[in-house]
Amino acid sequence: MPHDIHLPPLSSDRTWRKPYLRYVAGRGVSTAGTNLVNVVMAFAVLQVGGSGLSAGLVLGCSVAAQTLLLPYGGVLADRVPRRALAVSANFLLAGVQTLLGILLTATPGQVTLWMFATAAMTTGAATALAQPAFQGLIVELVPASALQKANASLRLVLNLARIAVPGLGSLLGAAFGFGQVLIAGGLSFAACSLILTGLHSKAPSPSRAATRHSWREGWQAFSSRPWMWAYALAGTLAVPLWLAGYQLLGPLILSGTSEGAAYWGWAVSAFSAGMVLGSLIALRWHPRRLMLACVSVQLIWPLPLAILASAPQPPLLLPAMLLSGISLELAVVFFETAKQQQIPEHLIGRVTSLTMLGENALVPLGYILAGAVADWAGASTVMWTCALGILLSNAALLFLPGIRRLQAVVASAVLAQEEDMRVASQPSSA
Repeated sequence: MPHDIHLPPLSSDRTWRKPYLRYVAGRGVSTAGTNLVNVVMAFAVLQVGGSGLSAGLVLGCSVAAQTLLLPYGGVLADRVPRRALAVSANFLLAGVQTLLGILLTATPGQVTLWMFATAAMTTGAATALAQPAFQGLIVELVPASALQKANASLRLVLNLARIAVPGLGSLLGAAFGFGQVLIAGGLSFAACSLILTGLHSKAPSPSRAATRHSWREGWQAFSSRPWMWAYALAGTLAVPLWLAGYQLLGPLILSGTSEGAAYWGWAVSAFSAGMVLGSLIALRWHPRRLMLACVSVQLIWPLPLAILASAPQPPLLLPAMLLSGISLELAVVFFETAKQQQIPEHLIGRVTSLTMLGENALVPLGYILAGAVADWAGASTVMWTCALGILLSNAALLFLPGIRRLQAVVASAVLAQEEDMRVASQPSSA
């Protein structure tokens, strides 16, 4: 279909690499800050006398605010300079986390639950502004011919930060206090803003359209591409099922074993290592049919959930977690590349917000239902349901022609260029 073809020009120019590296540095530092904050937030709530329910409510406030504001974040990312939006969002994150950390360090007895909830909602709101802007920035900076390598390299840096920082945050929290870790997270967000300030972002095309009309444009770009909305719809089911199984039911099942916590720690490490390997593979593997490759590798994703439901032993679980991490990382890189190549640049923020909105919408409900049904029917039964739901929702995508046929821009364009060069180099028959 014509609207499924968006071919930005190929470019041999290397001038994009320096600003891209600055972008990666900013994203890496921001991700480090996010992981520092996430690893200690629940512990900080408990430190001031909160309960497990209180910690859950604080985390839920962040997700709820992010979900509600994502549509506006997408519109803003296409209407104002994306660099300015990303810088402002990270400065907001820096201020909130630094202030909360100072209060927790200086006056821990006066920090209340509503302060944590306010900080969490502000964090979710800032994330809703930053993420669509970040997605648009990479499309501005990198030519279409290099998008997959750029995405894979970026993901490699982010995954390494996700592996290294949580352990460091735990050590710092134990040694210096959770307030100090929140301050360090705030400084990371401030550093991200300063790094990104040096980027030159394109000025968006002037638009006087109302927010509702701008949102409608993004929805039309999203809904007119069956491969995209079908993949997002599958993610609306698969992501909550995965998070319920991975973050809630997995620890619950292994808690019944003598060394459950240690096993789970190794399992999480194996999954993280798999994501790093997936990034490295994506640097080398460039499939012509991006979405077919994306969905095919994603069929491996729920494997560890099935093993946890049946035989949660390390010799089986650890390799399964490694393979699952590889498959999920490849799928993310392939989908992001397809989206960036196929969606016009001036719409990328709104379309990104729609895909993220679908992934986040049912996550809180998924946690609640999984926990409630696990108490009634058993965690293993619910885990089987999660594994099968993810597998079937992804397998169904293979029946869509748009998923099977979508071509990578770089592959088709480079092949055409090579063919033109081959024909031009042949001697004339005259």
